Amino acid sequence: MSTDQSELNGIVALSVWAAGIEAIDDSALMERASDAMADTLACALAGREDEATRAVAKAAELSHGAGHAALWGMGRSLSMAGAALVNGTAAHALDFDDNFAPSMAHASAVLVPSLLAMASGLEPVAGKHLLTAYIIGIELQARIGHVMHPDHYRAGWHATSTLGTIGAAGACAWLMGAGSEGIAHAMSLAFSQAAGSKLQFGSQAKPTHAGLAARAAVTAAMLAKSGLGAKEAFATGPWSFAELYNGNGKDFDIDGLGMRWALLDTGLMVKRFPCCAASHRALDGIETMINAHGFGLEDIAEISVELPDMLARNLRYDAPKTEAEARFSLSYPVLLMVQKGSLSLFDFTAEALASTPLRTHFEKVRRVAVPMGPEGPNMPNKITVTLADGKILQHVQHDLVGNGSKALNAGQKEAKLSDCLTWAKLSARQAEISSACSALESSKDILTCLAPLA
Repeated sequence: MSTDQSELNGIVALSVWAAGIEAIDDSALMERASDAMADTLACALAGREDEATRAVAKAAELSHGAGHAALWGMGRSLSMAGAALVNGTAAHALDFDDNFAPSMAHASAVLVPSLLAMASGLEPVAGKHLLTAYIIGIELQARIGHVMHPDHYRAGWHATSTLGTIGAAGACAWLMGAGSEGIAHAMSLAFSQAAGSKLQFGSQAKPTHAGLAARAAVTAAMLAKSGLGAKEAFATGPWSFAELYNGNGKDFDIDGLGMRWALLDTGLMVKRFPCCAASHRALDGIETMINAHGFGLEDIAEISVELPDMLARNLRYDAPKTEAEARFSLSYPVLLMVQKGSLSLFDFTAEALASTPLRTHFEKVRRVAVPMGPEGPNMPNKITVTLADGKILQHVQHDLVGNGSKALNAGQKEAKLSDCLTWAKLSARQAEISSACSALESSKDILTCLAPLA
């Protein structure tokens, strides 16, 4: 592999590291990866009938051709690239899929669809081997994210379809058996396809970003495997990813590759609410306050939430008019939590939004953008609830349920799966689907294992 000395400790080092991995025997890593794949598959089954997914599937069938890659829960298949496009869109359609802080992206909604699509064109892939590819892709996203965030995200880039594309391409190339040069070329070719603005938040184009990223990852890996070359030193320097896409000016961090893992150190933020993750810390805090003080909707004069400016901008629909806008609102999910004490996929429909009595209360919720502190997006949210009788309640929410050490417990995971499968009209098959997802790591052929989801 030729090397540019200025990039020797960047993309080249990451690619050499990835190519040198044959297997990962860390049980904790495998468990995290298996849980992430199961969560993503549940979200994709729920998202299969979303309007965005249906439109993308119709277009993909016309433009991408036949193949053996399953469209999950749809009973049909497409080419690898076409299936990655559709399944990636489905996984992200309801905004119930996980977040990954180091890349500030919906990492799994790109990685899982692209890797499973790629597996359809290979000899039977063992579950553990595919999970290893997933772990590699997560680490690639984290390491490249180190030279990009928070500046990249603050500038308006949707990192799911920029960083997500690049990391997934490297993972797909590894799954195909590419060497270090092929992995680097795949990521570079993915950089040439990386795009997507947060302007699309609250529209049907937003979840499609995950599908486009998954398709681009598959395409980039196939191109590299077929011998197409690209600049290996693409991440930093003149005209690079970092220079053109608002990087942060930092050097690459390649210390501890293979010894410390972002999937363990930072972990994924696995959602328990089907809406933008920027609202979840506030929702956790409101839930805590309700449990402590017992107030209801009619007791409230005002709810004020102080949160990082970069996240407050994501929640810009203070009076949402569509279900997509409702997912990127602070007022709607906060008031739902006060009204019901929980949130479900069934709360985010056109019918639910049109008939909700919450509309008359939207103006009671204020999002207060504050400068982001050293904690970054993980800085605490300060919540002030003013009651109708004048009493003021305050709470600072530090933890984020579903993130790091506050991972969802078994009951919360099962409740989420139930919500997804009930929404997808597959609740009668919950035991079968749960069994398939539980067998991911031990399966000799992951696609056979997941046949109940096809």
